[in-house]
Amino acid sequence: MLLSPELETKALLGRSVSDIYGRLLGRVIGIERNPFGEMEGVQVEATGGIILTAKARQMALTPKTITISPEWKLESEDIISELTLLRKRVGALESLKDSREIDGEIYSELLESQKAGYLDKVKLASALVGSMRSRLAEITGQITSLTRYLVNAKLDHKSGELDEDSLKLAQGSIEPSLRPLIAERNDLTLSIKVVEQVLPSKVSIN
Repeated sequence: MLLSPELETKALLGRSVSDIYGRLLGRVIGIERNPFGEMEGVQVEATGGIILTAKARQMALTPKTITISPEWKLESEDIISELTLLRKRVGALESLKDSREIDGEIYSELLESQKAGYLDKVKLASALVGSMRSRLAEITGQITSLTRYLVNAKLDHKSGELDEDSLKLAQGSIEPSLRPLIAERNDLTLSIKVVEQVLPSKVSIN
């Protein structure tokens, strides 16, 4: 059921926003619309007054909250689907040529068109993998730092420098931040692997 812009605004403004890994991002303070009044995204006020923007396609609505998927995840799913389809189309074109169901001149014209589209997607996929690897390196660094803090707290507790309550406080502060980082790292690692599997080892279509 489609809501009017007025009802949609009332339904979304002030709603809490989390990411798919369980981190609370903030609350909706604004809605972005196109010239036709259709929602294109939301503005989220995060901690410290920072304003984040999420596209409509990143959002999943539940009765109490809005869950946001990272843009890299959606882009990787798109590129995997598009590259897989383009490779199948090129294969189907080769099959038509081999069975002589298509004229040679038409085959060459269609192949060039498919090839151009395929190579464009390969470039986009390669750039996406690069940005995903940058995000992975950032998250890995954060996990390393938090893990070090946690280990140091446990060492201090073992050596008697930190009492039980202080250890629990440290664990309660660090572990909730560590879990979603590990979840995103694992998701990124898997997504990079899948994108790289659909990328050609060398870019050529004969």
